Amino acid sequence: MKRIVIGLVVAIVLLVAADFASASAAEYQVATRMREQLALPDTPAVKINGFPFITQALAGDYRQIDVSAERLTVGPLRAVGVRTELYHVRAPLGELLGGSLRSIRVDDAKGTVQITKDDLMRQMPGVTKLVVGPVDQGALDAALANSSAAAPGSSVDGITPDQAVRMVATTSVLGQKTEVSAIAVLQLVGRQVQISPRDVRIGTGSQAKQLPAAAQSALRGMFTVKLDPGTLPFEVRPTSLRAVDSALEVSGVAHDLVISSGSSGRRAGTP
Repeated sequence: MKRIVIGLVVAIVLLVAADFASASAAEYQVATRMREQLALPDTPAVKINGFPFITQALAGDYRQIDVSAERLTVGPLRAVGVRTELYHVRAPLGELLGGSLRSIRVDDAKGTVQITKDDLMRQMPGVTKLVVGPVDQGALDAALANSSAAAPGSSVDGITPDQAVRMVATTSVLGQKTEVSAIAVLQLVGRQVQISPRDVRIGTGSQAKQLPAAAQSALRGMFTVKLDPGTLPFEVRPTSLRAVDSALEVSGVAHDLVISSGSSGRRAGTP
């Protein structure tokens, strides 16, 4: 009985090892194809989710494949992150493991482009430090309650947390290095990201003080940003823009894609 148990354990270990080895080989092939499709300078990271891999491979239907690449250059941006989640990816096992993969069919895809705080700071002349993050409803309520009537256009009234970003920057105010905080509205116009500051104050937290209208106007200009982060992978249409810790994320979804040699990802049934 002891030998049987040991034999079973060894067999299971070998099967698991073989499963991971097959998954790794498949991930390499997908990564190679994704590098070509996305025109990336380096091979992206690819993860085929779900265990065991072999059952998905035999069916030719992979539940979820994640593709990611970091620090890409897009126009003036130097550290763009790209992430794609592909759901129900259909590819023949022989082609996938043999390196002859011609096309991949994808039921659903979610693409995300991440704009880092470092790239945002490059769009803000005079800023030496920048902190970026989401805003909760409590912060919006507090900013509205403490708004000054002497600063028209600074109200955060009507803004919801999912369309706002908090930024804290170090810049020069009257010749002194000072921390300046702002709550701004995020807008996605086509594929262009727009940041429009509403509430700008000197300092942070409960000690932050609102400035007169003239001073606020100058600081608002510093926080006003318009930029193009580039297209989403596989022609995914951007539909949402949100703030996360240290970055902004532009996301969208697409359905029924065919990823083939020489194409950037087209809808199934289209030429």
